[in-house]
This record gives sequence, structure tokens and C-alpha cells, in this order.
Amino acid sequence: MYSYRSESSKIAVAHQQRCAYVYVRQSTVFQTVHHRESTERQYNLRQRAEALGWPAEAITVIDEDQGQSAVSAHHRHGFQRLVAAVAAGKVGLVLMLEASRLSRCGSDWHRLIELCSLTQTLIADEQSVYDPRQPNDRLLLGVKGTLSEAELMTLRTRLFEGRWNKARKGQLGRSVPTGYVCDGEGHWVKDPDRQVQDRLSYLFGLFRRLAVARQVLVSLKAEQLTLPVRLWGGPRHGQLQWQAPTYSRVIRLLHNPAYAGAYVYGEWEYDGARYSPKTGKAKVRVRPLEEWPVCIQEHHEGYITWEEYLANQQQLKQNNYLSTTQGAAREGAALLQGLVWCGYCGAKMGVNSYSVRDHRRPSYICSHAYSEGDAHTCQSMTSKPIDDLVVSLFLEALAPAQIKIALQAIEQLQQERQALQHQWEQQLEQARYEVQFAQRQYDAVDPDNRLVASELERRWNDKLKALQKLEKAYAEAQQQSRFTINNQEKQAMENLARDLPAVWYAETTTDAERKQLLRYAITEVQLDGVTTPGKITIRITWYSGAVTERQIDRIKVGVWAPRTDDKVIERIRNLASTHTVDEIVECLNQEGLRSAHGRTFRNYHVLYIARRNQITVTNCAKRLSLAIAH
Repeated sequence: MYSYRSESSKIAVAHQQRCAYVYVRQSTVFQTVHHRESTERQYNLRQRAEALGWPAEAITVIDEDQGQSAVSAHHRHGFQRLVAAVAAGKVGLVLMLEASRLSRCGSDWHRLIELCSLTQTLIADEQSVYDPRQPNDRLLLGVKGTLSEAELMTLRTRLFEGRWNKARKGQLGRSVPTGYVCDGEGHWVKDPDRQVQDRLSYLFGLFRRLAVARQVLVSLKAEQLTLPVRLWGGPRHGQLQWQAPTYSRVIRLLHNPAYAGAYVYGEWEYDGARYSPKTGKAKVRVRPLEEWPVCIQEHHEGYITWEEYLANQQQLKQNNYLSTTQGAAREGAALLQGLVWCGYCGAKMGVNSYSVRDHRRPSYICSHAYSEGDAHTCQSMTSKPIDDLVVSLFLEALAPAQIKIALQAIEQLQQERQALQHQWEQQLEQARYEVQFAQRQYDAVDPDNRLVASELERRWNDKLKALQKLEKAYAEAQQQSRFTINNQEKQAMENLARDLPAVWYAETTTDAERKQLLRYAITEVQLDGVTTPGKITIRITWYSGAVTERQIDRIKVGVWAPRTDDKVIERIRNLASTHTVDEIVECLNQEGLRSAHGRTFRNYHVLYIARRNQITVTNCAKRLSLAIAH
């Protein structure tokens, strides 16, 4: 007959001289609170330890891992304490409800079994006691650990595939972005608040016009317009609140495909090669748009079209100073910034900028070879003569379309002002409603209940102050922006817009606006100042596909640069002792003398020549201070 060892035969005196450890764990806080029966069964293992011969004072309960997953032992300090006690030979018996309570990771489970085998520690559950040194018990424990790990994998796979199946149908519940609400059937519909709809549409319209997210933020702040925000978490969860615009909020709105009517799932994925040093979890990688696993267009009504969303993403990408993009049109005197390419090596050219006090114009430079380790840059050239030529060709090409451009510009300006006025009116209407609501709350309270009445009165006063501040700002905006255009202004704009060069060279036209105008007609400009010595070949590619090629002379620099005539230097030396800088400039220009580049003299010309030729001159401020001192 075969004989089986009973539980008591496995437990030796040496085991009972050591402690018994009861390990208690639930995977989530929800289970800890609501699945009380499982928790109670685990705590009842103390009674089983006593029944097996351990005194109550020798039984230790480890329950500090409540709410922790058993996938890994990295964050389970209670499990780590148990393993350390087993390795130190302090544990005679480890009690668990089942293998999944101790671990759902095969490596952690088998490591614990190996330690128990080396230290002659027993493992027990509700039914049996196992000795890891015995082959049959060791095999049985290994099977239990494998089943525990496989069970978790099966559950995960089932939930994972179910979630993706629901996502592919566009039915997986997701947080609804601000500007949308769920109807009774779970469909996404636009927020019934017209102010929310109009404000979001206005924001996308601003980006359509300005093409730079930061400029959208600046415009919203200048116009004192707020953005709607749906609160998540806390006592006001789900409520709509109007908050001051921020750059991150504007960027999130522009990047969210939900506003193009698309249901998207799987935009991010875990990168197994990168882990956070703080949490130990895998970092998240953003998938490219074309790799999104689920992208259902026309899932709901959008604020913009899908084509406009794609164009916005491309524009935001262009604005990131990437080497192969135009970038955003920004301030600066180099008008071809973002459009120039090296006609010699084919790389993107950058801009070398200087401060205003340097009296130096920016230049276009190709530093690709230098950044790759070469000793010198490929080429560089002053921007001014190149810009002048390209601008003249641009104005010449657009001459036949000037009247059409004028009418479109006037219509667009009229629409922009009307849209801004509409946003202000809605914001005022919302503020007046909040004042009326606060007043109704105050009127409804018992006047004798001063603790409540005083607080409601304070809120009513705050809303009144906010309304007065908003009305004052609206009046100032009306005066400054003038939301309407009268016939006289319209006629003046038509007359001015018919003369495109006058608009181009007007003092009110910024460099960023000039750059944007160039980008409407020009795709790229290639510059080659290497192939032909002393010359710069300029190749302009227009949006129509046409190509214009011109060649100009390089500005001579260094030893080849023009020099100031000796007669001019001698004349400055003679005048320096008796005349100020301003007086010297006036004398030189009256006598018809010119600088090395043939220009009339300015103060900085004279100061530079004097410093270069060791001539002492006195400016007006210095002479005046000396006169006062005497």
C-alpha cells in the first residue's frame, strides 16, 4: 500500500520554533473595500496557523500590500519583507489563501519557493501544507504558480480584445472633450451652450488666420476672451467653467482630432525600451497619425473638417523649427526665413541675426556641413539684396490680382471684426446671467440667516464687479478695434489695397506679415553663391510650379570691400576739433561727399570712420555737458 504524509508529519519542531507569516493582499482598493469576504478569509488564516501548532504571538500578518497588484514585486513592500524574513531563516510557515495572493509573476513565485526550500520553510493554504523540498509538493507548487500567472494573462487578453473590439466600433467610453456632451444614447453631440460652440469655432478660426498657436494665445489674451473648460474630479466634476487661455490648453485643442469629428483610439503606446526612473513603468510613445489603430471619421459633428485638421497638424509641425520645414512666419528683417535652401549642397539655410545696435543686416547661412564636422560653413550672404530682388519679382507677379486681393482683404477684415464682436456679446451675456443667478440665490435665502445671506451677498457683489469690469473692457475694445467698418473707411482701404507696393512698404505692415504674403506665392528660394565667383544665383519656385532664376553681384567684404575716400577722412579730421558729430554729418552731406557705399552720411558712419582712423570727435551730449561744467 502507498502511504501519504499527513500535514502534521510535515511540520517539525524546528518549524514551530520559527514564526508563521500570513500574507494578505487584494489587487485594488475597490476590492479591499467591497470584496470583504475574500479579505476575511485571508485574515482567518491566523486560526489555521494556530491549528497547525503555532502560538498566537508567533504569528505575523503582512497586509501592507492591500490594493497592490501581484504582477511585480517591485512596489510590494510587504512581499519584499516576507522574502527577506524567509531568506534570513526566521519563517517556519508561509500561509496564503491561494498562489495568486502571493504572486502572479513566475519569476517572483519560483524565487520564493527556492528560498523556502533552502531555508526549510513550509507553505500552506486552506487545504494543504506543502514542503518545497519534496518533489511532489515542489511540482504542485510550480503548477499552482503557473496557473496563477496564466489566469491573469487570460483575463487580460479577454479584456484587452473586448476593449479593442468595442473601440473599433467607436463605442468604447472615453472622456468627452470640452465642447461635446453625450446624449441619452451615448452619442457625442455638440454642447448646447452656444457660447461654448462659438468660442471654440472662433479659436480654430484664429489659428486658420494666424497659423501660430502662440499668436492665437496672444490674440485671445489681448481681446480678454476666456476658454471653456470641463472640470474633472472633485465636487464640481462635469461642470463647465470659463478660464483664462493658456498655451498648453490651446495646443491640446488644436491637436485633438475629436474636434474634426473623428473618434480615435490608440494614439499612444507603451515603449518597452524606456522606463520612468520614478515609477518604473514603461514610458508612453505617441504614434504618428498614419499609424493610429482606430480612426473613425465623421463619428460625430466636428468644429472643423478632417482636411483642415490635417492641415493644422502640418502647420504646427512646420512651426517647430524642424530642418525640413518652413516654420512659422516671425518677426525679423530676413524676409525669406524658412524659404531659403542652399543651391550648392541642398541643405536648409538658416538666418544669422544681429542686434539693432550692431547696424548689421541679417544674413542667410548654410551651416549643415559645419555641423557635420567640416571646418567651414558652406556659404553665407547678406539678406538685403536677395530680399529686394525677390520682393520686386513678387510685387510684379501679383500686380494683375491686386483688385481681387483688395476686395478679399476687406471682406476678411469685416468678418474678423464681426466674429470678435459676437464673442464679446456672448461673454457679456454669460456674465449678466451669472449676476442674475447670484441675485436669485440671495433673494431666495431667509434674511435672518445671516451666515448664509452674507456669503451669497458677497458672491453677488463679486459677480457685479466682474460684469462691470467686463463692460468697461468691452467699451475699450469697441473704441480701439471698432468692430464695424464704415463706407469711408472701406473706400480708403480699397484705394490703399489697389496699390500693393504702398501696403508692402507701409510702416504699419510688420515683417511677419510681409513674410506671410511671400509664402502665399513662393514655395522655396535656392541660393548659390559658390558656383560663380562674385555672383549669387537666385532660383525662385512659385506655387504655380513656375521657376524664376536671377543672378546678382555679391556684396564685397573684407579686403575687397569699398573704402572711404581719403579726401573724406581728411575732411572729418579737419572738422573734428571744432564741430560735433551732427555738424560734421551736415557739412559732409552739403559738400556732396558720400560714404564708401555711395550713401549719405549718418552719425554712425562718422563715428566708425573716426574710430578706425584715430580721430577724436565730440558728440552733442558730450559737448553740452562740458559747457555746463565750465
